[in-house]
Amino acid sequence: MKFKDLVRVFEELEKTSSGNKLREILSAFLKKVPKSEIRIVSYLILGLLGPEYESVDFGMAEKMILRAVANAYSKTIEDVKHLLKKKGDLGLVALQLSKEKKIRLKKSLGIVELYNSLLKIATTSGVGSQEKKVVMLSNLLKSSTPEEAKYILRIILGKLRLGVAAMTILDSLSIAFTGTKANKHILEEAYNLCTDIGLVAETISSKGLKGVRKIGIKVGSPIRMMLAQRVKKLSEIQGKMPDGFASEAKYDGERVQIHKKKNGEIVIYSRRLENITSQYPDIVANVKKAIKQDSFIVEGEAVPIDKNGAILSFQFVMQRKRKYNVEEYAKKIPICVFLFDLLFLNGESYLKEPYNKRRGKLELITKKSRFVQLTKRIVSQDLDKVDEFFQEVIGEGCEGIIAKSLSKDSIYRAGARAWLWIKYKKDYTSKLQDTLDLVIVGAFAGKGKRAGTYGALLCAAYNPEKDRFETVTKLGAGFSDKTLKELPKIMKPYLTNKKPARVVSELKPDYWFLPEKVIVVVGAEITQSPVHTCCKGMLKKDKSKGLAIRFPRFKMFRDDKSAEEATTNTEILQMYQGA
Repeated sequence: MKFKDLVRVFEELEKTSSGNKLREILSAFLKKVPKSEIRIVSYLILGLLGPEYESVDFGMAEKMILRAVANAYSKTIEDVKHLLKKKGDLGLVALQLSKEKKIRLKKSLGIVELYNSLLKIATTSGVGSQEKKVVMLSNLLKSSTPEEAKYILRIILGKLRLGVAAMTILDSLSIAFTGTKANKHILEEAYNLCTDIGLVAETISSKGLKGVRKIGIKVGSPIRMMLAQRVKKLSEIQGKMPDGFASEAKYDGERVQIHKKKNGEIVIYSRRLENITSQYPDIVANVKKAIKQDSFIVEGEAVPIDKNGAILSFQFVMQRKRKYNVEEYAKKIPICVFLFDLLFLNGESYLKEPYNKRRGKLELITKKSRFVQLTKRIVSQDLDKVDEFFQEVIGEGCEGIIAKSLSKDSIYRAGARAWLWIKYKKDYTSKLQDTLDLVIVGAFAGKGKRAGTYGALLCAAYNPEKDRFETVTKLGAGFSDKTLKELPKIMKPYLTNKKPARVVSELKPDYWFLPEKVIVVVGAEITQSPVHTCCKGMLKKDKSKGLAIRFPRFKMFRDDKSAEEATTNTEILQMYQGA
């Protein structure tokens, strides 16, 4: 397949503002892709060169890319900079310069050829590597059509901006190879285990659903993390978990999934499934001492502690997210990992085992120390004792508790938000306080004192069933002067000139953003709304209305969460109904 065929699809996707149209375009195209190439095509549609968790870095600063563009089209760097200032997008700059130069190509660029060229740029390292990367990119642009050059640069810059996510591709693969979106859940289950869209695409195209069902766990490839539902009252937990539950402390740290391969290597993934091993050399060393097994996958919470073992705030964890002076900060801000689940051990998956068996085995194989503990927990159905435990862990610096079902069906549901886990946080103890993780999808221009920045942000909840973002509030309060001033700079990477296809909004903000940036919002209450689209059509009395968060206030950014991990429309409906 030629790259120009994929570029045509990119252009179609870029023009559409309909989620259904996105799937229609993609499914029709994926049917035509050769089985031997569908894996890399799936990566390229997401602007990737491999599975999401590998996140290949091209290692090219903007200055280097500017030089490559200037070299390719016989321009000065100043010429390119001037045009970039006008266009605001290096892809569009390359499109114009390439058309002006009228390069005659001897042959069309093949998909595999392009992929290998991009991979070579990304993996070139060592002495003189920067200059080599500039030359390779320059040559690649010279051998590309104007439209191809546009998307090559967007891929390298990480700004493909097609409005497509992994779930969109899974929908499209299901339609393309099974004739219906109804089988998407089978593909999604496989994807949740391997987090490799290319593997799922290759398997469904060559081996069908039977092959997809055989995709399993591989140590070193992260499993999409299981999520919890929420309730407002402790008493509601009993109704949701009639077979009993255990209560675990919910720590305010960074959730980590720790893999140990048979060769002894330990890999750590964040909740966004990013490889963060280099940030936590202390966790690597301490977990090796604590769990003497050949291979395993465990989950826990990385929590900063002081010299006495007392829990510190989440902000201290953020200081550990660094490339330099890692060892120094490991001593300055020590981390204790509170383990809470076992997913795999010595060649055996534990995902289908009930919670109590997973926890019991984890306790058996873990040697506790100052830096490796198991989450504090009690097993009791007495709500007075549970509340006492809740107050105790709050006093120790925790966020609240996670109730975990003791039923026979209490398996680990990768990537799912199920009633097998229920979180109850201190924020919920007040009827007027609910914290939500919302996605910024738009902004309204500021006036008066806020001229030059944003007056309010348009925020949305995630609808996982329809893979879309539904607006739920306009947010203008809670920002410090510094944050308010920096908002345009913070949101610039997500700025787009039209409504993203997966965003459902009846409001028209002055600026649209790709749904990627997650923030924590505190709201007073949830009310019906004639203008917001969250839960629209789901309210019994008035299906023409949606739900909105009243009196919202900004609390913090959540860079450790992906947009698809934001608060869901169903969660907001449950809050509104008091469920």
